[in-house]
Amino acid sequence: MLNIELKAHCDDLGRLRAVCESLGAEGQDPERQVDTYFNVSHGRLKFRELLEAGAELIYYVRDDVAGVRESHYKLYPVEDPEALKAMLTAALGVSVVVAKRRETFVIGNVRIHLDKVQGLGGFVELHGPIDELGELPLVADEVQAMQRALGIDPQSFVKESYAVLVGRAEATQGPCVN
Repeated sequence: MLNIELKAHCDDLGRLRAVCESLGAEGQDPERQVDTYFNVSHGRLKFRELLEAGAELIYYVRDDVAGVRESHYKLYPVEDPEALKAMLTAALGVSVVVAKRRETFVIGNVRIHLDKVQGLGGFVELHGPIDELGELPLVADEVQAMQRALGIDPQSFVKESYAVLVGRAEATQGPCVN
């Protein structure tokens, strides 16, 4: 699967929530997510525990660039989360764990994630799914238009994954307490 996405720091998630609502975005209930990243040689592999709704395994490949970027990913719903997480931990080892609270809004084709990441603070992510490769420029334009509508300053764009950011924070400050 292919996605166009953008990530930015956000010190005022409340402001973005209000803008989403004023634009008529469809909001979903907030959820707590814990992402356990495993050591892999290519891309990223994370085990996402949705504390209210089960778990899924996500493998993705994405360049670390600030701004709009492509993300190629695969999702696998997990029926026995504890067993799979234990097996992956034993086989691959855990690189980092990212805990966050996520609010999701949808406007047109764009999903807006307002994330409060433990140990890092607030972020906004914009995701535009692509069904056919020819849609790529249109979806990229739609994501950029949403970025402007939400008033996201390009100076706040983030190129790294939460895993890299949390790993860096833990290296300098010590592990975040869950």
